Amino acid sequence: MTTATRKTVFETLVSSDDALDTILSKLRPVTDTEVVDLVKADGRVLAEDVKSNFNVPAFDRAAMDGFAVRSEDLSEPAMLRIIGKAMAGKPFKGTIKRGECTEIATGAQIPKGADAVVMIENVQVVGNAVSVKVPVSAGEHVGRKAEDIAKGEVVVRRSTQLGPGPIAAIAITGKSKVKVFCRPRVLIFTTGDEVIAPGKPIKAGQVYDCNSYAMMTIAGRNGAEVDYKPNVKDSVQALKTAISQASKKYELIVFSGGTSVGARDFANDVIGALGNVYVHGVAIKPGKPVLFGTVGKCGVFGMPGYPTSCLLTAKLFLAPAVRWLAHNGYIERAKRVVKLGHEVKQDKTKQLLLPVKVDDQDVAYSTFKGSGSITSLSQSTGYIEIEAGDGVIAKGAEAVLRVIT
Repeated sequence: MTTATRKTVFETLVSSDDALDTILSKLRPVTDTEVVDLVKADGRVLAEDVKSNFNVPAFDRAAMDGFAVRSEDLSEPAMLRIIGKAMAGKPFKGTIKRGECTEIATGAQIPKGADAVVMIENVQVVGNAVSVKVPVSAGEHVGRKAEDIAKGEVVVRRSTQLGPGPIAAIAITGKSKVKVFCRPRVLIFTTGDEVIAPGKPIKAGQVYDCNSYAMMTIAGRNGAEVDYKPNVKDSVQALKTAISQASKKYELIVFSGGTSVGARDFANDVIGALGNVYVHGVAIKPGKPVLFGTVGKCGVFGMPGYPTSCLLTAKLFLAPAVRWLAHNGYIERAKRVVKLGHEVKQDKTKQLLLPVKVDDQDVAYSTFKGSGSITSLSQSTGYIEIEAGDGVIAKGAEAVLRVIT
């Protein structure tokens, strides 16, 4: 356990990439698992390989509506006698012999003796017979047994996030339940005597808690089971008690406020006293006062108190951290190339994260009103990253837009 010395300034700032690498290296993905109904498995992460106990399809089947035939009977135009019908779920029980055929529907089992299907468009029905004037090769318009999934084959692999495709693949094997990793448990709260939860009457000098709601949304979308704790008071003891108690129950604690180096910014001292601080200060603007440490096996994030800074840093660090804990890895944020609608002055020492609104011509205009304005992001399409430097990025220059989802 490390006891932190009170900071009055930030020490060496780390890059956002180095900060994220450090954060992920200190977090351990959840190991507990549970079995859930397949219909409720969307978004969950598979905890074991799923294998099929049988072939899919389990039999040769028709890929087209038409007639099941023996290809050797059709080396030249021929008249074949119709002896029955094969429907999906109702196979023909006899055997097709020379000069015979059966009507067959798409998906129906190929009858014994047949090895091809003639499309209905290529025959002429004459009473109880069909006239076929086109040659047919063995296997034509036939879906082969096990061509999709072989018995014993892994259908969906461990650590796959389940969605429509994987869930359908599991369902086709007949399984109605799956073993998944438990969602990482995340506690989110904010600090500050002036902050109150939405829904309560507001008094002079108070503000509603928007940061926690943004962070709860981000954590939930990325796979966490989220709990919300009403505001923790601005005192060392209140923060220490909240973190100490929660660290025994949760995989991750996330709060906003108190992470800078002011007289009432206690977070670095508290986490340092309870455990270890690994990140305090990232070379980004806005969002510099990011704090990360551990208390026991629990990760602890301290996010900046200003709403724009909080939301941007939550997207940069909280989202991938939750995905890592949930065995879902880190997925690159959606992005596209846009052109700047105006000049942008670089920051000399920090990467600039600039919220922007993009028009129909993919031209980006800043929506940044200040770190304390939530509408900087609520009215934006996303943000662009401007590397540190001592210059100006020209109007019309290309930039990568990071889409906030």
